[in-house]
Amino acid sequence: MRISMSKALYLSAVAAVAVSGTAGAVAGRAYKTVVVQDGGQQKVFHGWATGDVESFLRAHGVKVATTDRLQPDGHTPVQDGMVVTVVHPLTVHMVDGRLQYSVQTLANTVGELLQQQAIQLGPEDRVEQPLSAPLRNGMTVRIHRTEKQVSVKTQSISFQTIRQRDDSMYEGEQKVLTHGVEGLLEVQTTSVYVDGHQTGQSVTQRVVRPPVNQVVLVGTRPRPYVLSARGVGSLLIKRQLTVVATAYAAGGHTSTGDMARPGVVAVDPNVIPLGSKLYIPGVGVVIAADTGSAIRGTRIDVCMGSEAEAEAWGVRTVTVYELAG
Repeated sequence: MRISMSKALYLSAVAAVAVSGTAGAVAGRAYKTVVVQDGGQQKVFHGWATGDVESFLRAHGVKVATTDRLQPDGHTPVQDGMVVTVVHPLTVHMVDGRLQYSVQTLANTVGELLQQQAIQLGPEDRVEQPLSAPLRNGMTVRIHRTEKQVSVKTQSISFQTIRQRDDSMYEGEQKVLTHGVEGLLEVQTTSVYVDGHQTGQSVTQRVVRPPVNQVVLVGTRPRPYVLSARGVGSLLIKRQLTVVATAYAAGGHTSTGDMARPGVVAVDPNVIPLGSKLYIPGVGVVIAADTGSAIRGTRIDVCMGSEAEAEAWGVRTVTVYELAG
């Protein structure tokens, strides 16, 4: 009777058991079928095998480089019907900002690759591919690096000069009431760079110290000057005014309670203060001691000794001089 090859191998195994007397040795060297997947190719190996995956592959001429990875692990005991996968490293091109290089990796996804390469991502950095994307041989993983550069400078803020009129000082006189102080402005410029190229810029300003305006008092009071007048000599003039002058006859009392007599004029106190001494050419030195309902603005009413003198005066436009002191 002819015995098949498989039965012959089986009988040989039984014979080996009988010789050795050890059942464990038969189990360890049982006839096994192992499928090896290597680089997309599938190979089936049959034979008596013992030990781990790594020694089995070596015995059957399957070369595994130190950079390769076995699934399951090379130290796993060989089992009948098991599938062993030889995973070869992928070549992945990295573009990390302005840095370019290639790596050999056994990572499965982009995220695993970044973790293996200890690549840290900033809060504003961006990876073109999703971190869960599977890696392919020859693919390019591009990381866009975002960098912010902040510069802070200070600038002075000029103060303004405010001029206030002051009639207690003579014309041409000035006095600093409040000294000006320059302010301080902080200017912060933030420049954004992506992969070394500027993509944006923003500027913010903050007043660190506001300026203090300078206040200057400017005199408006006319300066006295000397006027030589016939019959009265030299007079110290405070100011001069052009007014419309009428006349009235003496008699009665003025609004200040004095007698209305020659040498008294009625004025608008808002223009010429009561008590002021005036020099009127052709009349002489008089005192502003009376008022009148018709005397408003730049008008005066000159007290004359009689009605005839008042009528003779009529209405005139004259220059009057207010005396200083």
